Amino acid sequence: MDARVLQVAFAKGVGDVALKKYLHYIHDHCVEQESYLSDEVFRCIGFSVDMLNSIKNTEERAKSVFEKLCLKDVEIITETSNDYPQYLKRMLQNKCPPLLFARGNKRLLSELSVGFCGSRKVSDKGMAIATNCTKQLVEKNVTIISGYAAGTDLTVHKAALENEGSTIFVLSEGILQARIKKQIAPLLNDKNHLFISQFLPELTWNAGNAMKRNSTIIGLSRAMILVESRLEGGTFAAGEEALRVNCPLFVIDFSKPDTTAEANPYFISKGGIPIRGKNGIPNMKKVFSSITSEQRLNDNASMEQLQIDM
Repeated sequence: MDARVLQVAFAKGVGDVALKKYLHYIHDHCVEQESYLSDEVFRCIGFSVDMLNSIKNTEERAKSVFEKLCLKDVEIITETSNDYPQYLKRMLQNKCPPLLFARGNKRLLSELSVGFCGSRKVSDKGMAIATNCTKQLVEKNVTIISGYAAGTDLTVHKAALENEGSTIFVLSEGILQARIKKQIAPLLNDKNHLFISQFLPELTWNAGNAMKRNSTIIGLSRAMILVESRLEGGTFAAGEEALRVNCPLFVIDFSKPDTTAEANPYFISKGGIPIRGKNGIPNMKKVFSSITSEQRLNDNASMEQLQIDM
């Protein structure tokens, strides 16, 4: 996909709905790249005159940003592309992001994955349990997905890499804004990670986009593990969203929850599946059973590839 798609995405009045309509039109009608910005295409889609004028005015910006993406080895994956994760489409349906900006190993998007959510101020106990859950998952060739924030997110990303597993960093900002954090920098190689963002490349962080990012994490994951949640905030919203879209939600069941995990009992009462254990070692059998059930397997993943010994 080239800079012309960015030119449309940057235009005023072109939100996700209009962008999806545009992408599906050029895909369904096999429009050649040189005709992506033709008047005929926009007339058939029904774009307004103001939108067309705005598209024309974004040409230089789109070319500049596209060059930056190329220099950073970032690929643009459209919703209509064969590279777009089909499981994300099935989970989020018409709310899936029209564009994904990806840097790293795109093949991880088709691997069996488990997502994590939890407090930025995760307790020491929560951090230890999250690390152990991650270790058990990567031993079974499961990719770890989280949001690259401080606390729980960075804990599981780092644990996956340290245990020779793979991880997907789902960003809440534009991919050109992302920086590789020192905690994980020495652990990265060409195959073990992927950075993705659904936001325009130069967009800075904001709370609303962090919430939208959580939906993408859930949509990519065969199950979510909620480590610690307060009674409000991003983790609480992620837990509720997982339950709403019927993504299996596993919740760490502390015998004595800290204040950082005060909402964990709430999620268990609402249908979250408790993860218990002994001596601080979480029992992950129910997680493995859920993610390997036939109805939730990815079309591109076989049991032989997963190499999971149940």
